[in-house]
Amino acid sequence: MFQRAEAEDACEGLLSSDTKRRRSLALDARWYSAGFCLAFSAAIIGFLIGLRIQSSNLDRLCFKHTSKTSPLQNDIEVSWHEVVFNGSLLKENIYRQDAGPEVDSAWEELGINYDSILVPPDVASLVGLREDQVRAKVRYGGGFIANIEGLHHLHCLNLLRQALYFNFDYYHARAEGAFLNEDFILKKHVTHCLDILRQQLMCSVDVGVMGQVWFRPSPEKPPEAFVEFNTKHKCRNFEAIRKWAYEHQVEQPSPSDLLEPPHIGDRIFDEVP
Repeated sequence: MFQRAEAEDACEGLLSSDTKRRRSLALDARWYSAGFCLAFSAAIIGFLIGLRIQSSNLDRLCFKHTSKTSPLQNDIEVSWHEVVFNGSLLKENIYRQDAGPEVDSAWEELGINYDSILVPPDVASLVGLREDQVRAKVRYGGGFIANIEGLHHLHCLNLLRQALYFNFDYYHARAEGAFLNEDFILKKHVTHCLDILRQQLMCSVDVGVMGQVWFRPSPEKPPEAFVEFNTKHKCRNFEAIRKWAYEHQVEQPSPSDLLEPPHIGDRIFDEVP
């Protein structure tokens, strides 16, 4: 009887020990599972945070990688957004209309005639300016005289518009801006602008594609194919850049003695480059 009791006690001890081990293993498994889930969740959260940070920096990285260094890149957040171009053949917007005050005003608002900006000496070499290029006198802020290239491109496009055969007489008669010059210089100015825009378009060639759509020329004719020019594009936030250029113009009106005379050793060209 005592032997049976001892045996039963031994069995209960073994069962108790086995149960404890199973419970311990189960508890360990739960802790491992909880730890794994926690680590996995932390990794996912870290990934999403990193992705968000990367996305927020992507525009800046893209700007630095695809653009010449510019004095404005640290002042504004250059970003890209989707824009559907107005490529209509027959429906004209204000920029395409015949010469007149309203059209000129619309083009002016793009910043085509903004004055120069001043680039600080410590930034000049970073943006490609040379020590012997034109500077402003220290009392006017010092720095190098410069212009934003994108606004010069728009200035050139506007001049091509003014020189179109159906606009030319209007602007020639007004004798303002580029049309103040004799026709020989005006022609050189127009062709300079033409070739600047050619080079810019080739430099930043658009690799997007344009499909075609069907249209019916008249109820009696069958449908014909026509290119769809109203395409989507990734565009910089032009307005932020224009505003920066506007706010950083040289003091207006520009002082007559704004420019620092050339120093000894500065290059002086024999003709316009």
